[in-house]
Amino acid sequence: MITKFEILELFDDYSVIGPRELGNYFGMGYAWAAMRINKLKKAGLVEPLGVERGRWVLSVEGYKRLDYLRTKRQDDESTR
Repeated sequence: MITKFEILELFDDYSVIGPRELGNYFGMGYAWAAMRINKLKKAGLVEPLGVERGRWVLSVEGYKRLDYLRTKRQDDESTR
């Protein structure tokens, strides 16, 4: 199962992503990727890249959530 954390990290690594790149990276289809981006958009974690239709970037809230998830993951690993 592909997690929100993995998707947000991909956005952080590549800066600008469209549904085709997201789907290809995870070996999934365009519809799957478009749905995931739409969910992230509704949560306020990604936003469109201005004039480039179909291109998305992490929002300020997306960076905050990614930092939180990274910290949580580090804490979880240190308690094992």
